[in-house]
Amino acid sequence: MSDDRQDALERLVDQSAVFAGRAEAAAGAAAGARGEDGSGTVHVTLDGAGRVSTVQVGARWKQRVGAAELGEAVREAVQAAAVERLTAWGEAFADDTAGASPVPGPAGIDRDGVAGRLHELTSSGRMSGEDTRAALLELLALVEDMERGIDEVSERLPAIGSTEHVGRSADWHVTVTLTGSGEVREVRYDRGWLTEAHEINIGRQTGLAFAAAYEAAAREGVDRLIAGSRLGEVQRVTQDPFGLARRLRLTD
Repeated sequence: MSDDRQDALERLVDQSAVFAGRAEAAAGAAAGARGEDGSGTVHVTLDGAGRVSTVQVGARWKQRVGAAELGEAVREAVQAAAVERLTAWGEAFADDTAGASPVPGPAGIDRDGVAGRLHELTSSGRMSGEDTRAALLELLALVEDMERGIDEVSERLPAIGSTEHVGRSADWHVTVTLTGSGEVREVRYDRGWLTEAHEINIGRQTGLAFAAAYEAAAREGVDRLIAGSRLGEVQRVTQDPFGLARRLRLTD
């Protein structure tokens, strides 16, 4: 293999690690995003995956929004938190300093690990030209599988994204409806229960309904679609750094 092709392979591995490191850092920066409705009555917090983790309803919710509009206030707060999360994610990902130093990867492998190992093996003569050629072919095959997987998922994504998933609190007093893409379509309350419920319990029951809706979406949604596609296969391969290293002949 020519030096140019070997250098290209090392750059590909290195740039992939940098991209993954930036994405991981951005996801961490976006975790815990908060949002509130226009009246400041409802506050929600999102987890690292962008799902509603907590819902807080203010003590004066009846005076500020009322029973008829509380569900819409929750939906508005979730949308505000999603915008906050997207903004934080974009700023962190675009920050050039995110890739300025080695970023730890899975199982303690940093961004220079695979590329450095490749350089060590090739420069020391421990990795033959045939092994290096095979490593490049394996990487190209993974990229091709990823591209086919993206096409496969993209074709089926519109139907998955528009499907609605319903979750209810344990006592069925709160119902949350989500699309497969995670958009909140509706938050509905049992009016009889709502007028007598304490605001802390309203927030807790709303959070439980969101959790149930996310579980329903996970059973039939995007994650399941990806897991069963070529993209899911590539994801599983790349999440096993030692298996990937063996596949690329970077280790025994």
